[in-house]
Amino acid sequence: MNAHPPAVHLLIGLLALSALAARGDEVSQPDEEQLRAATVKSLTFLDKKADTWMNEKTCNGCHHMPELLWSHREAQRRGFSVDQKMFDEFVDWSYSHGKEKQPVLEMDALMKLAMPDRPTPELSDLIVKGQQPDGSWKPAGQFTGMQRRGPQDATSNSARLILLALGTQPTDPGAVEATRDKAAALFAKDEAAKSVDTLVWRTLYAQRFGPAPDVAALRGEVLKLQHPDGGWSYIIGEEQSDSLATGEALYLLQQAPDPASAGAVARAQAWLLSHQRQDGGWDIDITKISKVDRSGPDKAKSFKAATDIYTFWGSAWATIGLVEGFPISDSQK
Repeated sequence: MNAHPPAVHLLIGLLALSALAARGDEVSQPDEEQLRAATVKSLTFLDKKADTWMNEKTCNGCHHMPELLWSHREAQRRGFSVDQKMFDEFVDWSYSHGKEKQPVLEMDALMKLAMPDRPTPELSDLIVKGQQPDGSWKPAGQFTGMQRRGPQDATSNSARLILLALGTQPTDPGAVEATRDKAAALFAKDEAAKSVDTLVWRTLYAQRFGPAPDVAALRGEVLKLQHPDGGWSYIIGEEQSDSLATGEALYLLQQAPDPASAGAVARAQAWLLSHQRQDGGWDIDITKISKVDRSGPDKAKSFKAATDIYTFWGSAWATIGLVEGFPISDSQK
């Protein structure tokens, strides 16, 4: 795999270095070759893990297949060489498993965000019908019941994710607007975010739907939570950085690059590169995210299974964050 040299990367790097110098921080600025090599390794890691998942499972998973498609589509748009036959197989398998008897609506939303050019009215229909009277959607277990961020945080977060997906592919603008109106009362109950994931989706939602003043304030909150080592922790207040939160924050900050966040981007990229495993993935300590007690020899199998899921989830977001640092190829604009 290889990518065209990004025309803006040098400028961003210079801005990052000047910002870091002003703050007195010390960080090794990753160069383009390092970033490309790390991205290739991570894409290969996701390929192998997704292949195993497809052979052993009969579902997309909340994150597995959607975020695999997301990372590969964006890499392809940025000049990386992606095996088209393999990617098409991933797409076909994912959509053949996209409508389940008990659909995970966050998964449907992530599928729509991963492939925004592919109309999926059947997924939109499932999402719209799944909205509850209070304007929310019932979050899947991996999004709320198993995590330490709490139900209100998870519920409003899932709603923003879902509404962003509907806004990306509006098959019925009237229905989309109606779902957003119903969710307004839910968002009025927002509490202080307990996870970086929530802050990221709040910011992405504000960027898409407004109000505009919220965007700068929310981006500022994300920047303040960056650790001295350059990473972020998924649960706010945790000291240990992880690939999941760092990848999400990196993705967000590069949606609308500005000199004020260039230093943070460089530090996050450096953190990801320094913590990447030889196989292209990233380790993650699920006890810092999940509230489920999986300690003890009798729960070793459950602990491994959950760790594998979070490892893929974190590695997928790390990959998406790294990919976002490359400009879209002229042929893909």
